[in-house]
Amino acid sequence: MIAGATAGGIGSYLTNPLDVIKTRLQTVGSGGVAPYGGSISACAVAVLEEGGMMAFLRGSVPRLMHKIPANGCFFVFYEFFRRMLKVE
Repeated sequence: MIAGATAGGIGSYLTNPLDVIKTRLQTVGSGGVAPYGGSISACAVAVLEEGGMMAFLRGSVPRLMHKIPANGCFFVFYEFFRRMLKVE
């Protein structure tokens, strides 16, 4: 359980910059226009200019508060059902 929680936390923390970019690209601007022209690199540059490197980690604490317990539980139940169903 601890290994699954740790792995999930590390994975979530490392992919948070991509999640920030994805969320910004999914937000529709005024008039229904795609923000940043739909460009991933333009979005990344804008995030960097707005808040520096720390802007890419914005929202990581709530995400970790969800992902760490969720991944820990996932692996506990995975192992439980794998043993219960005798899957090798």
